Amino acid sequence: MSKREARLRLEFEQWYPSLRRDVWYPADELTATVLKQLQDDGPRWHSEDRVPSDEHFQFRGGEPQPQRSQRTRRLDTPG
Repeated sequence: MSKREARLRLEFEQWYPSLRRDVWYPADELTATVLKQLQDDGPRWHSEDRVPSDEHFQFRGGEPQPQRSQRTRRLDTPG
């Protein structure tokens, strides 16, 4: 399967000065870049769910996300 990639959405171009919106970046490298920017430059936004944000980036490729179990502890029995 192809490696997961992400590209900056046009409307968030100003928020990420080190990224070009016409380039597909490997998602793992992009995550490191975004986290470093947030740490070094101060947050222009905060993540409530994941970095990089689905709102700020378009994604393609990669493997489908596994279904999350509703169980919260390892010893819980399936419902």
